[in-house]
Amino acid sequence: MDDKLSEILDRLPPKPARSRLEPYAALIEELRRRGRTYREIARVLSEDCQVQSSPSNVYYFVRLRAREAKQAKALQAKQDQAGSFGSSKVASAQTTVRNTASQENLPTDVAQRIAALKQRKIPQPTSAGFHFDPDEPLRLITEKKPASDT
Repeated sequence: MDDKLSEILDRLPPKPARSRLEPYAALIEELRRRGRTYREIARVLSEDCQVQSSPSNVYYFVRLRAREAKQAKALQAKQDQAGSFGSSKVASAQTTVRNTASQENLPTDVAQRIAALKQRKIPQPTSAGFHFDPDEPLRLITEKKPASDT
């Protein structure tokens, strides 16, 4: 990034919290950890902290903080992975399978079974016992039984 842009960003003050529940985040988190409902938390905030909030607002506040924490954790893991491997590229499952299968460290019987599974043909579905004609109603096709002579 350009030095001038970096200076501008460094001069900007941090953005203040927009939620009135932000100062009580630790209290809300601990109450949730202790099994309190959102309605009970809203009542505690109202009675003890003089903060009016609905249970749904408490719910959304908790979920938003959980989402942000999850994103921060994922970002940190991605940065750690980029630092340890020298690249931020994440291997896909198919690439991993191809690399593992191409390596000679698999026992031969396992490698043969994997190759056989890849070579097999997918069976076509058999008749489900009915024939669909859009102009006629559905009806069950039954095989005719020979008439018994009794």
